[in-house]
Amino acid sequence: MKSNPSAQLSSSFVFCCCSLLASLAAAHSPAPFAGYYYPKPARLPALLDENTSPSPLPGVQADYIDDLIEGHKQQILSNVLGAASPASEPALSPFESSDAKAFRVNRCASCTCGVPNANRIVGGTQVRTNKYPWIAQMLRGTFLFCGGTLINDRYVLTAAHCVHDMDMSKVTVRLLQLDRSSQHQGITRAVAFAHAHAGYDPVRLVHDIALLRLDTPVPLVQSMRPVCLPSGPLQSFDHQKAIAAGWGLSQEGGSTSSVLQETVVPIITNAQCRATAYKSMIVDTMLCAGYVQTGGKDACQGDSGGPLIVPDRIFRLAGVVSFGYGCAKPNAPGVYTRVSRYLDWIAANTRDACYCVQ
Repeated sequence: MKSNPSAQLSSSFVFCCCSLLASLAAAHSPAPFAGYYYPKPARLPALLDENTSPSPLPGVQADYIDDLIEGHKQQILSNVLGAASPASEPALSPFESSDAKAFRVNRCASCTCGVPNANRIVGGTQVRTNKYPWIAQMLRGTFLFCGGTLINDRYVLTAAHCVHDMDMSKVTVRLLQLDRSSQHQGITRAVAFAHAHAGYDPVRLVHDIALLRLDTPVPLVQSMRPVCLPSGPLQSFDHQKAIAAGWGLSQEGGSTSSVLQETVVPIITNAQCRATAYKSMIVDTMLCAGYVQTGGKDACQGDSGGPLIVPDRIFRLAGVVSFGYGCAKPNAPGVYTRVSRYLDWIAANTRDACYCVQ
């Protein structure tokens, strides 16, 4: 993380990649994406190019209007369906309402998700002992190459590019380790297998999300708790302050931190994000966060796959760190996978896990 020397504040939160950045090939044949840092291409990937789109891409103003209309339509539909379905009748969707309890999974762990461990924060942003117990390290031996987030007793959510074309047999996941240089090893689990989203595209960077199944469950007791998922598929988190945390680089091309760091970034709308350097590359399954005008706080190489969390009484997982044009640059906020759009996919692929009862 990029830090302010006077307060050790992180101003460029940087994320790990599966390998050191591989340069993109020519625009007509780009190399597979290998990590957070995504150099701005001379042109957008072919499928997203205006010349190959079935219709011209909408302008920023049209995007904004479309987003408003779609939001209102979804809210009306949700209200109508909610009023039409008696509480005693089972819903036909995995989401019976906007309540997180409608998320149809096994709630068999006696815990409450999204509750940080209480401790005193000194200096503003350095995370003290296991404040966010759900934050995971992905390791090959002792090498930290990606981050992740524990969502139940068996699964860690991460980015698809962290597991793409990777042998997972030597990968481990570590939890509850604040300082990577300390003797405290926290909780370590081997990865039984990785399940990347079938639609992941390493060129267009869509559906950049994956699940890691741990070889043995993590006991959700005492200081060990998973994060809460979004309350429903319509929770956008737009305009809210979010927290990104990890052990990433101090700056673009810098060095990693041994101690878990955090930074606060504002979530912007997708219409606003399409008005930045990313343009039409941003689709509805993505989420952007950062300071568009000034930059300065962002994700980067260091902990791809790590969490973007939002306090909503408890902490909810809004995004999974995906990519960005450089690190902490103006007009290029961090891009995350929008977790709320994948709740049904997560539920379908974590049926053998225990979620917190609350």
